[in-house]
Amino acid sequence: MAYENLLTERRGERQGILWVTLNRPEKLNALSMATFAELEDLFRNVRKDRGVRCLVITGAGRGFCAGADFSQSAAAADAPQGDENEIDLEGSRLRFRGESEAFIALRRLEVPVIAAINGVCVGAGFDMVAHCDMAVASTAARFQVAYVKRGLFADLGGFWSLPRIIGWRKAMEMMLTGRFMPAEEAHAAGLTNYLVAPEQLEAKTMELALAVEAGPPIGQKLGKMLALKTAHLDFESALELSGTALSVIGPSFDRREGVRSFMEKREPRFEGR
Repeated sequence: MAYENLLTERRGERQGILWVTLNRPEKLNALSMATFAELEDLFRNVRKDRGVRCLVITGAGRGFCAGADFSQSAAAADAPQGDENEIDLEGSRLRFRGESEAFIALRRLEVPVIAAINGVCVGAGFDMVAHCDMAVASTAARFQVAYVKRGLFADLGGFWSLPRIIGWRKAMEMMLTGRFMPAEEAHAAGLTNYLVAPEQLEAKTMELALAVEAGPPIGQKLGKMLALKTAHLDFESALELSGTALSVIGPSFDRREGVRSFMEKREPRFEGR
């Protein structure tokens, strides 16, 4: 995969970790429309690549992501330039679709996704982290729902994901005041799995990614799917879906390998089949 604004690298014992770096360090990795398009393409390709067992997203330089590139965002593009009747509402809607489709593609990923947050993480970057499954942060990271400072709201799904991760009251404070949250407070609120010194970020993220890579891909994907799809269901309905999923995974090689390795007192070697 070759992109202008993203760097991609295959890592891991089975090359099952796709390490993705947002690569606009001179802009603190702000997401241009071109970057949104590249992210959507990458996520769509990952969804069809059974060789990818874990996706890691991080940023180049001293920032994770400074949000949407405001010079190209719908908010900036639609700012009144004289006669307010000249505002292109349909253009705004279509530009937003270009942004939102990237994050919809991210949410559709079946493989586990880890954010490695190396620095400032605001606006759309904060939303992206909230849409990932796990996160490791450097103590240099800090977080902000920057939209409210521009008269907007967390329109790329932060309003949906953040309350589910850090709780209603903390999310409302962030969304309604736009204050910066330091890494330590974000970790205490449950935003991140691990908080480490800057020089330990890559190693700790790789440790987590390798643990994911070693797991059973089918079981992991079904577990993530059930967690997402049953969140609105009652307990008994959720278990009905779980029973259906079990019938899919029961005959798999990985299920049999899991039993064999337990009986033989060794580590399993899952193959994703």
